[in-house]
Amino acid sequence: MENCRQTTLARTLRRAAGCSKLVVIAVLFVPPLLAFQSRSQQGTVAAPTRIVKGVEVAAKPRSRELIKIYSIIKAHRPDVSEAETWRVAEVVWEECAKRKIDPLLVLALIKIESGFQYAAVSPVGARGIMQIMPDTARSLTHSVGGNDGIRPTAFRPEALDDPLLNIRLGVYYLHGLKTQFQDLNLTLSAYNFGPAELRNRLDNNLDYSSDFAALVLDAYQRYQQAKRPAF
Repeated sequence: MENCRQTTLARTLRRAAGCSKLVVIAVLFVPPLLAFQSRSQQGTVAAPTRIVKGVEVAAKPRSRELIKIYSIIKAHRPDVSEAETWRVAEVVWEECAKRKIDPLLVLALIKIESGFQYAAVSPVGARGIMQIMPDTARSLTHSVGGNDGIRPTAFRPEALDDPLLNIRLGVYYLHGLKTQFQDLNLTLSAYNFGPAELRNRLDNNLDYSSDFAALVLDAYQRYQQAKRPAF
């Protein structure tokens, strides 16, 4: 009977010893683990968010190139809200990436064409931020409508006052001229004269030099060199 009691006591002591070891392990290792986890969480920056239809969703990170585009537009149009300026900057960035055109070139063209005035109208009827002729825009909507979500039906010239639509059409048009003429000076001259007029001048050995092209290239160079645009 005494032996049985001793055996039971020994088992109890071993169990207690085992529990004590677990407690010691927990005391020694759990706090450092929690501290490490806390430090890891402190070093993590929460992703930016935005509200879409009342729901908070993660916002796309903005690249340095996009921020520079925004800065240039904002410098020219401080009167426009930040939200709208970001929308315009994002369309410039996305369309130029799609067409493999330097967005700073497009911004330089916009500066000379319209001075970043969204509803500018020229004496000959070119409209909007990239100064597109309504007939040209109408044909462009048929070309890009299916892929880019632009509806060619019921097109009105006033629609070109929308900077987002105007930029999408203008960058597409510039890309087509660049593909056709394979030279930046000729591309800009064609944007200014129209491709048919430029072809006529080239075919008849007429002067095709353009102050417009020189002005765009000058602005383009300044945008390339600017770290913090101040125009």
